[in-house]
Order: sequence, then C-alpha cells, then structure tokens
Amino acid sequence: MLSGSSKTPWFLAALLGLITLQADAQQQGPPPPPQVGIVTVTPAAIPVNFEYVGVAQPSQIVEVRARVQGYLESRQFEEGALVNEGEPLFTIDPRSFDADLQIAQARTEQAETRLKLATQDVARLQSVNVPGAIAASDVDAAMAEQAAAAAALRLAKAEHAKAELEMSYTKINAPITGYVDKAELETGSLVEPNRNNMLTRMRKLDPLYVSFGVSERDFLTWRNSTASGELALPEGKDVELELTLLDGSSYAHHGTVDYQSSVVDLQTGAVEMRGTFPNPDFALKPGQFLKVSVTGYVRANAIAVPQRAVGQSPQGPYVFVIGPENKVELRSVTLGQWAGENWLIEGGLAAGDRVIAEGLIKVQPGIEVVSSPYAGAPPADTASQAKS
Repeated sequence: MLSGSSKTPWFLAALLGLITLQADAQQQGPPPPPQVGIVTVTPAAIPVNFEYVGVAQPSQIVEVRARVQGYLESRQFEEGALVNEGEPLFTIDPRSFDADLQIAQARTEQAETRLKLATQDVARLQSVNVPGAIAASDVDAAMAEQAAAAAALRLAKAEHAKAELEMSYTKINAPITGYVDKAELETGSLVEPNRNNMLTRMRKLDPLYVSFGVSERDFLTWRNSTASGELALPEGKDVELELTLLDGSSYAHHGTVDYQSSVVDLQTGAVEMRGTFPNPDFALKPGQFLKVSVTGYVRANAIAVPQRAVGQSPQGPYVFVIGPENKVELRSVTLGQWAGENWLIEGGLAAGDRVIAEGLIKVQPGIEVVSSPYAGAPPADTASQAKS
C-alpha cells in the first residue's frame, strides 16, 4: 500500500466484498429442497411380452415332379410368378399315352363283347329242360368261359383306367396356390419317373410360418411361471404373436402358435416354436428376419417402475426412494424384464414405496426433497438434450 493514498487498497475491497456475501447467505438460509417426481409402488396385473428373433418360412413347399417318361412339350408359367391351384405348369408329349389309351379302350370293348357272348351261351344251355339233351360238362365249360370273360373285362377296365391316369400325368398342374420357382428342365428335355424328374418347386405363402427359438432358460421360466399362476392369460384370451419388421414397422396381422418342438436343439440350446400368420398381400417373404412378440400374458401383483428410475452401479441396479422425513434413500433392486416403458421389479420394493423417477440428477442419499407425482414424460430440458 502506498503511503499517503486516500483510496482503499484492492485486497481490502475484495475482503470486504466476501464478508458481505457471507453475511447475505447467512441471512437467506440454506437452499430449498430439490423438487422431484415420484411414482408410488402399487402392485397390479401388468401385461408381459416376450420378444424373440424369427425367420419367415413358407407354410408349404411342394416339389413338382414328372410321373411318366416323355419329352417336355411346353411350359405354361412365368418363373417366380404366383400360380393358382389347378393352373397348368408343364405338358409332356401325350401322343404315345394317347395311343396306349386307345389300345386299352379297344381291349375293353373286346372283353365286353366276349362276356356278352359267354353270358348268352350259358343262358341258352340253362334254358334246355329236356333231360340228357345237354351234357353237364358243356354247361360247366360255358360257365367257366363266362367267368373268364368277366375276369378279362375287369382286367381290360383296369388297364384302361391306368392308361387314362398316365395320360392325365402328361398335364402337370399346380398342386397348390403359391409362388413357383425356376424351371429345372427346359422344353424338349427328357423326363423319367425314377430319375431326372424334378421340374420345379412351389411355395405357399398364405398363410406364412414364422419360426423362432426360445432359450431353454426362458422356456423353463415361462413354463414354471405359468404353472404357478404368476403368469396367466385373461379369461377368454389366447396367446397372440405380433411381428415387427427390420425397418421398425409393425405387421398388420397377428398370428397364433401352432407348433412347439419336443426337444431342445443341442447346437442353439433353444426350443423351436412356430407361428402361423395370414399373408393375403404377400407382404412377407420367406427368409425375412422379424422380431416376434409373444403377447397376451399378464403378471399378477407385479411391481413396475419407469426404466428411467433405475440406475446401475458396480453393486447392481438401484433406485432412489423417499423415506421418513422426505429423506432420499438408495435401494438395491432385482430387475425382471421390460414391460413397455417400465422395468418389472422382482425384489427390493414393496407396495407404498415412493420411487423417484424425475429429477434424479439433483438427488443423493440423505438429502431432503419435495415430491410430486411423476407426469410420465421426460422434462422439456431432457427432451431437448436428447435431440441435440
């Protein structure tokens, strides 16, 4: 400090300012308790969904094969197109089969004529009433001829039916309504019934199957929880399957479980399950990966809190609860699965506990807070930060 100066030194001014601030703070008192949003724990029946990865599959795959030998005369479909049941696919040269059919028809007519004649002979011999006029051996021979002619007619008719059947095999029609693959053989190729007879495949896509694997652990938990009544289906409702595509869009139609494997796959450790889905617009294609949600179950007397209320530490998951005198307590919890925007809590909370779900950055164990019901939506500042 310079001698003779009439001005207050700077360090004395700073000291006086600090003393003034401390005095003002003492007059104002401690800061008010932070405001937090809470949810009060209330056990309730909560819908529970199980989610898995599934693969779409045709509900039918049919191999179209030739049943008779011959040359492919024509192909009447566009490869990869949708074909209705009964529509023509291939034609095998029918000329030799038509000739066989004509031969079988002629033999049938011959057999009919022979039987007619034999029947007349038997009737004529049996009409003679004069004793000794007709030898018994002649009657026996005529009746034997009649029986042989009847057998020959049956044989001719069977051969005729077989010829008609083989003739029909030259017209190969679609066995189902579905999409047809590429043709395995082109027009002019020789096909044989025992080899080289694969022509194409057809796939039925409406309805469509979606297969998914449930881990052995999930399967056992699912089964035991259902048996104990912890998981239940509301009266009058069944399990439903919902699909979500890879782009996040939801599939319009729900499905039902129609198959459950009786074994656990040794390679994947999962139980295969399958759902059937309507696919009238053929929006789903075989081979698509889909998220399968098993819906319909509810968990009785379940406790759930918003996912944002749960924190993680090296010691495990925890929540902040408001205890006596509105003091904050840290409570370790055991988590179950997700239920929409909530966590199911399997241990650590009880009915009536007040769990902090909003204003978490302002609290720590032991401080006093002022609470109000959680609105269920993130505060504006948090939402803006999430978008930035």
